[in-house]
Parts: sequence; structure tokens; C-alpha cells
Amino acid sequence: MELWLKVLEVILPVMIVVLAGYLFGRITKINFKPINMIIMYIATPCLIFSSLIEGRVTLDDASQIVLVGTIIVLMSLFLSFFLIKIAKKDFAIFLNPLVFPNTANLGLPIVLFAFGEEVFDYAIIFTTVVFFFHCTIGIFIIHGGRKLGEIFKVPLIYAVVLAIFLNKTGVEINTEINNSIKLLGTTCIPLMMFSLGHKLSETRIVDFKEDFIVGVARFVMGITVSLIICKFFQVGSHLAKVLIVQYAMPSAVFNFILADRYNKSPEKIASIVFVSTIISILVIPIVLYQFMN
Repeated sequence: MELWLKVLEVILPVMIVVLAGYLFGRITKINFKPINMIIMYIATPCLIFSSLIEGRVTLDDASQIVLVGTIIVLMSLFLSFFLIKIAKKDFAIFLNPLVFPNTANLGLPIVLFAFGEEVFDYAIIFTTVVFFFHCTIGIFIIHGGRKLGEIFKVPLIYAVVLAIFLNKTGVEINTEINNSIKLLGTTCIPLMMFSLGHKLSETRIVDFKEDFIVGVARFVMGITVSLIICKFFQVGSHLAKVLIVQYAMPSAVFNFILADRYNKSPEKIASIVFVSTIISILVIPIVLYQFMN
């Protein structure tokens, strides 16, 4: 019972902020796109840069996260490809929602509240890995090879490269500038959760039965693949918890953003994201219960 109370303490703040965003969207009908642009182009890069520049993650740990994270994503792509082929569905619609979970909007705050700041940087690096594949393979899946250059327009990539370069060269950033970057980064987590709720308020369910099946498949595959890969590579318990919990998230909102940007069934993908997020209200507490011991 005590452990379930701890799980509730982790989930409740996240769900309240998401609910606040949802109600705000239902009541006001305000265009939230500028806020989403701030999250993507300013807050998230600042959060990742400020975390990486402090060098709290060792090179060995960072290398392991990149390796294991890459294998988790590629294995999920392989399995999802065959599942969709067997089901005779459109790869451009169903592949991304199955493979790419919401490691940012939900994954980051849940890891932070569940496991603390000492492993939060692990979650940020894994989020960066997933986002990298989302912006490359994900765009290729939904729009073909003509738009792979889009990745070079995402500031997140430059934030990671610059942080690694500064760490390697030993260059220190002015304290006031670093504090300003950290301050901008702190807006990322609450804005992500609020934005998720707002986006859900704009979504309608297209085919509940089909979307429910896709949502369940996302959780089953996410948990199974990450668990097997972490065990195979003998990943340390703290890091393994972060990877498994993050990859057990529902379909990412960014799946909808890409679908809307390239006009590939955005309403259908938004519906999948919505339904899988609703399912996560039951799934995430169970996953946390297993890994908060």
C-alpha cells in the first residue's frame, strides 16, 4: 500500500498539469502552436544543453545509453514493420505511433518525480536518442527521403553537439549566461505536460477499437523490447529503470506534429495518441509499481 501511495505521488502532479492543459484547451480555444514552438526550439534545447554541460553523466554511461537506446528503437522498428505488414495497414500512418513513445512530455517528468534528479540526465540523453531517430527515420517513414534535411533545422541537435564540444575542450560558460539557459530550460517540463493536455483537448477519436489495439501494442512492445535489451546488455538497475519506464510511455505527440506538417492522416494519428495516452493512466502506475521497489 505504501508503494502505491508513492506511485500516486509521482503520477498525480503530472496528470493534474495535463488535465489543466486539457481543460484550458476546451474552455479557451486558444492557438497553442507558438507555445509548442517555444518548447521545441527554446525550452527543450536549453534543458538538454544545461544538463549535459554540467557533465553529471559519465562518458561510459552516455555511450551505453546511446547504444542501448539505438538498439531499442531499431528493434521496435523491425517488430512494428512486421506487425503492420501482417495487419495490412499503412506504414506511414501506424509505424511512427508504434515505435516512438512520449519520452519527453510524459517520460521526463515521470522519471524526475519517480527517481529523482540523480538519474534525470539519463532520461534526457535517451530522449535525445529517440528524438534523433524520430526526426530522421520518422520523417523518412511519413514523407520519404526528400525531407531528411529537416533534422538540421532542429536546435536540439546543435545543443547536444555544442554541449559535448564544450565538455571535451574544457571551455566554461559564463555563470550568468549558464543560469539564464538553465532558467529557460526549467520551463520545459511544465510546458510539455500542459501542451500535451491542450493538444488532447483538440483531438477526436477516429476508430476507438483500432486505436485501442495500437495503443496496447505500443505499451506491450515498448516494455518488452526495452526490458529484453536492457537485460541482454546487463544495463545497471538505475539506468535500466529509466530506459524501460520512458519507453513504456504512450505514443508521442510529435507523431501528430509530423503527420500534420506533412499532411499524412493527422486526425488518425492524433486519435491514436489520444487513446494511448488514456490507456497510460492505467499502465504507467503499474509499470512504476514494478520499478520503484
